[in-house]
Amino acid sequence: MSFQSHATSLYQAVVSSTPKAGEYGSIKDALQNAPEDKSTYSIYIKPGLYNEQIIIDRDNVHFIGAGRDRTIIAKAIAAGMKGDNGKNIGTSGSRVVEINGKDFTAQSLTIRNDFDYLTNDSKAKDDPSKIKQTQAVALLLGKKSDRSAFYDVSLEGFQDTFYSKGGRSYFNNSRISGTVDFIFGNGLVIFDNSDIVARYRPNQELPLGYLTAPSTNEEQAFGLVFINSRLIKEDNRVPAASYALGRPWHPTTTFQDGRYADPFAMGSTTFINTEMDDHIYGWDKMHGKDINGESIWFTPEDGARFSEYKSYGSGASKEGYRPQLSDNDATKFTIENMLDGWQPIFLAAQNTTVKGIVSAHLMNFPAQITLSDQYGRKASTTTDKHGAYQLKIKDFIPPFVVSAAEQNTDCLSNNTLRGICMAALYAPTKPQLEQNINININPFSDLILSDTATASGYLGPQQVMSSPKLPLIFSAEEYASSIARFHQGFDNSLHDLGLPKHFDPVQYQPQWQPAFAQLTQWLWSNRNYQTKVGEVADSTLMDRFFQPLLVPDLQGKVAAFDLSAIQKRQQQVDTVPHRVFIIGDSTASNYPQAVAPRMGWGQTFQENFDTQKVQVINGAQSGRSSRSYYNQGWFRYLSSMMHSGDYLLIQFGHNDEKCDASSARRGPYDVANTCTYPNNADGQIQAPAGQESLSFQRSLEFFIDYAKSHQITPVLLTPVTRMKTMKGKNEFTVVSTHFTTQNSTKGFAFTGNYSQTIKDTAQANNIALLDIEIRSIELANTLGEENWKDYWLAVDPIKFPYYKDRAGRLDKPDITHFQEKGAKAVAKLIAKEIRQTPKLKTLSDSTID
Repeated sequence: MSFQSHATSLYQAVVSSTPKAGEYGSIKDALQNAPEDKSTYSIYIKPGLYNEQIIIDRDNVHFIGAGRDRTIIAKAIAAGMKGDNGKNIGTSGSRVVEINGKDFTAQSLTIRNDFDYLTNDSKAKDDPSKIKQTQAVALLLGKKSDRSAFYDVSLEGFQDTFYSKGGRSYFNNSRISGTVDFIFGNGLVIFDNSDIVARYRPNQELPLGYLTAPSTNEEQAFGLVFINSRLIKEDNRVPAASYALGRPWHPTTTFQDGRYADPFAMGSTTFINTEMDDHIYGWDKMHGKDINGESIWFTPEDGARFSEYKSYGSGASKEGYRPQLSDNDATKFTIENMLDGWQPIFLAAQNTTVKGIVSAHLMNFPAQITLSDQYGRKASTTTDKHGAYQLKIKDFIPPFVVSAAEQNTDCLSNNTLRGICMAALYAPTKPQLEQNINININPFSDLILSDTATASGYLGPQQVMSSPKLPLIFSAEEYASSIARFHQGFDNSLHDLGLPKHFDPVQYQPQWQPAFAQLTQWLWSNRNYQTKVGEVADSTLMDRFFQPLLVPDLQGKVAAFDLSAIQKRQQQVDTVPHRVFIIGDSTASNYPQAVAPRMGWGQTFQENFDTQKVQVINGAQSGRSSRSYYNQGWFRYLSSMMHSGDYLLIQFGHNDEKCDASSARRGPYDVANTCTYPNNADGQIQAPAGQESLSFQRSLEFFIDYAKSHQITPVLLTPVTRMKTMKGKNEFTVVSTHFTTQNSTKGFAFTGNYSQTIKDTAQANNIALLDIEIRSIELANTLGEENWKDYWLAVDPIKFPYYKDRAGRLDKPDITHFQEKGAKAVAKLIAKEIRQTPKLKTLSDSTID
């Protein structure tokens, strides 16, 4: 499946001043490798200064920079410089960027002509190094160009900065600076909400310059049009009444009877609702050549179409020759009318309606909806009680990211209970937006956004919504890959539910919602946690029984989701006498086949029970402490499946121990989001004043109290051992490590023994305890130095290439996690402990010895 986006920030090529693998070192190189057809070719130009002169002859080329101050295309070149033929290159030859193709767009960058105009201007007239022809064009729109759009672009120069030879172009939120005739030509150009900057020229008599010099053909209705813009000064050195709004340019043109000023060039410049500083003084005259080559003057009154409408500011005087449009004439100057059917990609259709449905199992409605566009502008609304929403936007720039969050929840939070948060990425494949857009939000849309965002340098979906990295830049390749994985994993289920073959989980029509909801009800979606920065990160997708989904193997393939198997499993779970729920960390959690042979003991625990009597639901999650498991919403999902008569196995400790605030890499984040404090040697709880919930015992007791209040039997387990041996001893003896001691930096607010705290908590609450740390230490010491690697994760990276560059290989074992043999052995230990625990007699009767 391919994905192509028109002028959004989904790109087909990347240019960098310090290129990495797969990146181009110059914009020219990227253009030379564009497909020969007219397909969309979007180039992301990373921050840097690109000293290039660029000509674009291809249609559908799009430049996306990293910001006007960060991505700069520049070249020092002027009309009076010599070309390869020894002649002056002329005005057109002085351009830095030339566009000859149709449907070109640029955003968030600067195009600058670096010719040193001021230094050259200061030279004596007889200085042989002084260049006489000082035109220095930054951007030239050629005669073959049309439908060129610019957003957040800066054009910088002095004389003749921007030259439009024809076609239609549109600028929004942009900046054009110069001195003499720095916006000129015969094209139709609209400047919307932009800054026109008059620069300072020292040692120059007034006037210092002219903003425009239109040469619009008399048969062309519109020329240079400025709407809702600002005419400003570079700085306070620019004096009052020093710049004209424009002057009529009649370019010297060759006709049958000679070469002279074009009499058909009746320049058109109009300013509508534009703020003008005091440097503006009105319109001025311009000279040209008559048929005899003599200089003649063309005044504004000689047929030029100069006008204003509702100008304001200190330069907006109506004295002198300042023609004003009537209200009736002003109605012709709408963007839609002037562009004659072309709508620039940067503008959403007028009064565009965005609507969609949020499909999230357990989400409380109404939920908060926030739409963010390419430049961080936002629109908000709420869903109805069924998850449907609708909002109107105007002039928003795609791509859009739309998020759904439960009311009053912080989607970035990790240290308090986080509600359900999901989002969707919408990137149009057409050059114009429809008036009605469907953007649906669901576990699949969130994962697709997550995959695309992380491939483009974001931590996850939520960082996209709040990121200062503007514009939003996404990888088209990763977007396509994520969509492909969705279809690879779910096409069979989509077909079984009667959904169309090329079903789009973001843009589907409302009539497909009932069938689609039958699929999403079997899924859990949540956001992971990035320990290195202490923030919410990428998204994860799991089935109802917490088995990871759409995780690609080394070949990029994903396992197919079996809807009928999940439904059958649910029937079993609903009908057995007893259900066992597991909460814990990575030593117990489920793993996808992509990381085999890694396995948590909870993944194989079902093998120890008669399936007709007991069903095991393993909700353990990697990297979680007792505190973060709750705050990140995992217990909310699992507890929704529990009812009276169930068993809840609780095993934490590995991650609760992460309380060293002095750890340079992640200490403060661990303390803020993960750490709980153990009891002291006397069995008393320890926690900062007023924060008793940070006590490990109190954190465990939250789950115990919940279970008891719902007639569920809670069971505490001490954590499995790490493969750490006694220091200073030659013999192989594995010892307990689940305790903390104060270090030289005094990084721990409290220290103690986590396994003992679990025992204290079980005794205080009169519940069953399974001492798995002791049993797993016994297992490890029985295996000895020769055999333990068959149980813990120490594998041959040739056989399991996933571990080639990470811990878990033979020469760099993972001393915490198990491979299949170890997971099954620990699961058997736990089942044996259940049989030996009188308080669990009913459950033990269903175990398989």
